[in-house]
Amino acid sequence: GLDCSPHRDMISYYTFQHILRLYCFVLFMLCLLMYYNTKDEDGHAYQWTSRGFVSVKKRLIAHELQDENLNVPVLFYFSYFSKLQNRLDDCETAPSIFDINFSNTYWQLVNIQSPQIFIFSSFLDTRPLSRINVNQYSGPAIRILAMVKGDLEMISEIPLICKVWTGQTVSSAQVTCCAGSKSVLDLSTNPTAQLRFSPTQPVRVEVQSADLLWYKEWGWNSPDRLQAYLLSCPAADLGRRKTKDPGLPNFVLPAGQRALAIVQDTCERPSNLLLLNEPEKERSEGLAVCLKGLSFPDKDISRDLAEWIEIQFALGVSRIVLYILDVHWRTRLVIKEYSRLYQQKLQVIPISLPGNLPNTPKLRQHFFKMKVNQKRQNEVLAYNDCLMRNINKAKYVALLDLDEVIVPTEGSLTDLILNLEQISYEKQEVYDSYCFQNFYFFTKQEGSVSTYFSNANRTRSGTSGEFMKCLHAVEQVRTVHNHLPIHCFSDEESDNCSVEIVDPSLGKLHHYRETCVGILNQKCEELQGNQIQDSLLLRFHPQVQQNLDSSKILEKYLI
Repeated sequence: GLDCSPHRDMISYYTFQHILRLYCFVLFMLCLLMYYNTKDEDGHAYQWTSRGFVSVKKRLIAHELQDENLNVPVLFYFSYFSKLQNRLDDCETAPSIFDINFSNTYWQLVNIQSPQIFIFSSFLDTRPLSRINVNQYSGPAIRILAMVKGDLEMISEIPLICKVWTGQTVSSAQVTCCAGSKSVLDLSTNPTAQLRFSPTQPVRVEVQSADLLWYKEWGWNSPDRLQAYLLSCPAADLGRRKTKDPGLPNFVLPAGQRALAIVQDTCERPSNLLLLNEPEKERSEGLAVCLKGLSFPDKDISRDLAEWIEIQFALGVSRIVLYILDVHWRTRLVIKEYSRLYQQKLQVIPISLPGNLPNTPKLRQHFFKMKVNQKRQNEVLAYNDCLMRNINKAKYVALLDLDEVIVPTEGSLTDLILNLEQISYEKQEVYDSYCFQNFYFFTKQEGSVSTYFSNANRTRSGTSGEFMKCLHAVEQVRTVHNHLPIHCFSDEESDNCSVEIVDPSLGKLHHYRETCVGILNQKCEELQGNQIQDSLLLRFHPQVQQNLDSSKILEKYLI
């Protein structure tokens, strides 16, 4: 008979191939079904990521929580620590975001008996001139903004530690740190010991300075009142090191979201956890404007705010940061619409008062009227937060109120800045801030009349000093208060700042008020009786009105 075994082998081979293809096809279809139809315990779809299948709904919730809590590392926590908490000791673990000791929604309390420290935000400062103390440390630094009840000036007597989680593995070639994983980074005795840090192992470095954001000569600075401070920890980058002491070690914080806590003991379980905000990689040449915490619970400022925003953009401002305490419901809707319209140009940051200060809207508003200086001390923290947020996002920052506009005599604010820089270059001077004299435009609002375009008369003479507002050079100014810079980098031998008072023929601060500020009440009648015409801002009115009309935001929300 015939030998059919080869044919049988051939048939078996093709049968195997068909079965394998069928298996692969079924497996592929199952994967598609999992991709599109897999549900979590709540019935929400999963989506494939580099970490496997993740609930789409949970990812959306995490991003919503991050948007709502700008200074809390929500995404960092859900990415790393939420699944590792039980496997880490207290020396490594960050607190659960549900164990943070929150105070008045946006503040976090440091676990220390005295002084009371309420931290608000933290930033990685990579500016080329960055330093902590003159002749001590020069290089990248971690900056933490806090309100403190007590004296923090003698920082050496109050040892505090920045505990930083990078979320990534840091190689021993990148990191110089402690001899043991539970030791603080010692900047004087241990410059060479090296470790390899895991994604969950924190870098620990001492807080080296605390800058008071207020001049003591102004008073109202007793230790029993909350005052604004900027805390600083070194964060020296190997590639940009400018250390004057060759014994100082270096470490690199790799790219990605980072978390930071302030503790006293290296192995203490923190009571706080801040998002460490990082600057943009590319430097911007633009101008940012910061608007202090708006507190108008009953008054609808929608029209003024919309007009003020459009005026700033028409003048050449590239970015606006608004701080919100509490506003009328209609104003809140207008802000929401502008946030959507100018997503990349307008940032809104909610804020509250720290500690035991009042935070119900009307009581807080009454507190501001009765305690003006305490109001100022709280405002200065938001201004410094805004300065830090604009590292590499703007070349200059202006700190303004809603009734203030810096107006150039010719061209835009960008043109004015170029002109001021050219004048400084020709004079061979370096200025940290360009400051503008204050000129009043007295207003009497009636119905829907524009605050900014209804009056073209101003006081003949301007007021300088504490009434000025400035354009602060972001790379040169370390801290600011409402009107002037406090600490600067440009002088290598001191923290002093160099200020240029701009000639009014080049630009002015327009101040739109019904009357003078309280300190000028005795002089106000004289100022009101000596006014001249000034229509410089009116040249921007057509563009502002066109933008207001095209957005239809006021038409939508104002009755």
